[in-house]
Amino acid sequence: MSGPLDGIRIVEMCVAVTGPLAVTLLVDQGAEAVKVEEPGFGDQGRYVGVASGGISALFQMCNRGKRSVAVDCTHPQGRDIVLDLAAGADVFVQNMRPGVVERLGLGYGDVSARNPGIVYASLSGFGPDGPYAHRRVYDSVIQAQSGLVGNQTGINDESPRFLRQAAADKVTAYTAAQAITAALLARERGASGQHVELAMLDASVAFLFADSAAHEVALDNDQRHLAQSFSAHQRAIALADGHVVVAAVTDDEFHGMAKAFGVDSTDPRVAGMSDRQRHKEQTSVVFRAVHAAAAAKPLAEAVEALDRHQVPFGVVLGVEDVADDAQAVHNQLFEEHDHPTMGRVRQPRPAARFSATPAELRQPSSPIHGQHTDEVLKELGLAGSIDRLRADGVIK
Repeated sequence: MSGPLDGIRIVEMCVAVTGPLAVTLLVDQGAEAVKVEEPGFGDQGRYVGVASGGISALFQMCNRGKRSVAVDCTHPQGRDIVLDLAAGADVFVQNMRPGVVERLGLGYGDVSARNPGIVYASLSGFGPDGPYAHRRVYDSVIQAQSGLVGNQTGINDESPRFLRQAAADKVTAYTAAQAITAALLARERGASGQHVELAMLDASVAFLFADSAAHEVALDNDQRHLAQSFSAHQRAIALADGHVVVAAVTDDEFHGMAKAFGVDSTDPRVAGMSDRQRHKEQTSVVFRAVHAAAAAKPLAEAVEALDRHQVPFGVVLGVEDVADDAQAVHNQLFEEHDHPTMGRVRQPRPAARFSATPAELRQPSSPIHGQHTDEVLKELGLAGSIDRLRADGVIK
């Protein structure tokens, strides 16, 4: 057995990030996935951002380990091929706008009629209905509408600030993967197959409200002078040759931070956490002194001192530095392989490590468009129809 989801079969009709990444998380844990793409263009994620050999880094990270079939689902025979795939699957995932798969004859009702035990996941921007359901959606749209942009934007910023990543897409993907796994567990315990519906808006708002909407959760609170998020005022400490982030919460951590930078924190007004809450100006004096002292301190010395005083800290690394960081190397976090068209690829291994059912990348490469069409159709017993289906434009 390889991975806790070994033996789970998935049919994916998804593009871009949310759906493909959700399925990849399950593939990383042992599931098998067939990705259904339209002939010709395929998933637009193939062409977004940095690419090599005609495949983008985004597509590689969101589609590794899958098999790709190029099928025209607007053609009745193409629809039937997908229904045949779904008949033998455990999970069906689609992230089209509400109504599209239904018009294709591949909605939950159509698929569950062929396979009542299917876990069918519909991922959308705003949900299956409502005033915004018809809108086309990408990550930035949901970042704005969910409050993520508002949360990122400071009072001194001239314009709204977006997260420099597809945060709403990724949050929804992780939420979807967990929900699909939960539905599979329920089925294993005797429940039927079911329809799982998830909106990017809902997943992103839930993500935000966990720690960044305090006043909207505690509606009767009398501390409106405090920020919505306890993380709002976090900032890095500039050193002579780098930056660190220090999270000094407890008394020992606060005073350890001061000692690490040679700052006096013996003022009784900053002795304990409650003291620092009452005397914010004196507390700020200590922090300002720490920042001033740190400016002349080399990074290596700061790291040693903070470590010695058991202060929680992290060195601010560039993305290009993460793979070579000592802990990442120790954790064997990254794997490298040769992709048949991209060339050399480096990517993180599956994050969770399972002692009894270890997850591994059976096939670390993302598929070429339509790479497995013939292979999959032969498995469906359609070997004798492949040439005719290709001639008719049903498959690539």
